[in-house]
Amino acid sequence: MTNWTRRAGNLVFAVRWILYPLSLALIAALFVYVIIFLATEYVFMRHIAEHWELEAAMVMILGFIDALMVANLSVMVVQGSYQIFIHKFDVGVDVSRPQWLDHIDSGILKVKIALSIAGITLVQILRDFVHIKDVPWAEVEHRIIIHIVALCSAAMMAVIWRVTHPAWAADKHEEEDHNHYDGRKLV
Repeated sequence: MTNWTRRAGNLVFAVRWILYPLSLALIAALFVYVIIFLATEYVFMRHIAEHWELEAAMVMILGFIDALMVANLSVMVVQGSYQIFIHKFDVGVDVSRPQWLDHIDSGILKVKIALSIAGITLVQILRDFVHIKDVPWAEVEHRIIIHIVALCSAAMMAVIWRVTHPAWAADKHEEEDHNHYDGRKLV
């Protein structure tokens, strides 16, 4: 291999670092999202404290769930993309790593993202049903269609991933069998 070819290969390999600023931008957007969420929910909680409405509290809780799912999705995309495409995380042994991060590839990350989106759309539909008298039915129908499409997309991605990764399931079962003895997990 010539010196020029090696340098060209190193440059092509280094292109992955272009993704790094995008990850930082998503982290910054997550901070903005959390600040807006907290400000909005503070106003909403003051309203609930004054009026003590059960439906309003339910909508607030669904808002918390929705915000948490969006935040989890953002973190999953940042960490998963970094781990897969940029660089393996090299954190100390004292740092607890999320389990999913050690077993992720680009296909399963897409499945997780699609399932998260389906979960977020479901929460939006639940919020609509809590205030069904105030939401136009056409809007609810559109959200239901979007949810069904998101759910079907996630299911198809999972099936495709499973078909293209048959050895992964066999490795998982072998690992589980290795960790069990007489039906009890070894310590």
